[in-house]
Amino acid sequence: MATTIETADITLIVDKREDKGTNPSGRLRAEGRVPAVLYGGGIPPVPISVDDLAVREILKQEAGENTIFLLKLKGTTEERQAMIKELQVDPISGKFIHIDFIRVTAGHKLNVTIRIDLIGDCAGVRHGGRIDFQSRDLQVEVLPRHMFDHVDVDTTDMEIGDVVTVADLEDKIPESAKFLEDPSRVILVVELPRLVEEEEEEELEGLEDLETEEGAEPEVIGKGKEDEEATE
Repeated sequence: MATTIETADITLIVDKREDKGTNPSGRLRAEGRVPAVLYGGGIPPVPISVDDLAVREILKQEAGENTIFLLKLKGTTEERQAMIKELQVDPISGKFIHIDFIRVTAGHKLNVTIRIDLIGDCAGVRHGGRIDFQSRDLQVEVLPRHMFDHVDVDTTDMEIGDVVTVADLEDKIPESAKFLEDPSRVILVVELPRLVEEEEEEELEGLEDLETEEGAEPEVIGKGKEDEEATE
């Protein structure tokens, strides 16, 4: 089931960003700040910068990127609930490259990504099968007061051949929430290991290699005297 998350007791103070472009953004990152943009609330986007460590504290919360917190824009009277909409991370250094924040407005639904967590000791796995986990993250639309970050799928009674789709999870999310996915999208399948198929593929590859060797042109090492005379 999905567990509704309370608004975190966190205040994030951000600076308005006047200079834009690659060089100013690079200088910000060197100072331990991350270039960002604040969207939503019927207000034009505001370029801002935020302390790197402060963002990491938010991500440590139970809801991760779906954490709702209080955002204060330094030098203004703006003080609104907000959350992270998109986070760009350097895959090598792990440093934040850019962040999009969105204002949270009561009564207005948000589009967020939630994860699927598998729980239980799957019966099908105990009987020799395996779980093919095809969809680990899903998009949902939900009211801020019903925000959640994951759905648990209990595999305890699942046997070989059983399938879980998005439609099967509809009753596990808050009433105000809605999946933004094809209801028939497969989340997981309990199936037999594909050992037989892999062995057949290996046998076919072996036959193809043998046919290639038998049909190959023999290598000419050198010509005898009679051959040389025949070609003159």
